[in-house]
Amino acid sequence: MRTIKRLLIVLVISLVFLTGCGRLQGTVAEKKEASFIVEVRSDDSRQDPTQEIFLTDHTEFVGAANSFEELEEGDRVKVAQFGTTPDIPYFLASRVTVE
Repeated sequence: MRTIKRLLIVLVISLVFLTGCGRLQGTVAEKKEASFIVEVRSDDSRQDPTQEIFLTDHTEFVGAANSFEELEEGDRVKVAQFGTTPDIPYFLASRVTVE
């Protein structure tokens, strides 16, 4: 019984931690051919104020824009990242929620 409780506690803590990983929130500052730049607000001075978001064929758009073509500069977005390995140095969007 103790082992089950410990495993359950570890699972809950892990899920809470992983829920916040790989997400970004900000305002679209610029659109490029197959990516866009997001201005990120953060109290962390180590974080860059902008982040380039790259798209794949599997990137899903939801909310006020249903596609990359509908995305506009000034849109507020929340971006979820594909789970990638550390050797991929850029942000690949799995889902873009446009407010």
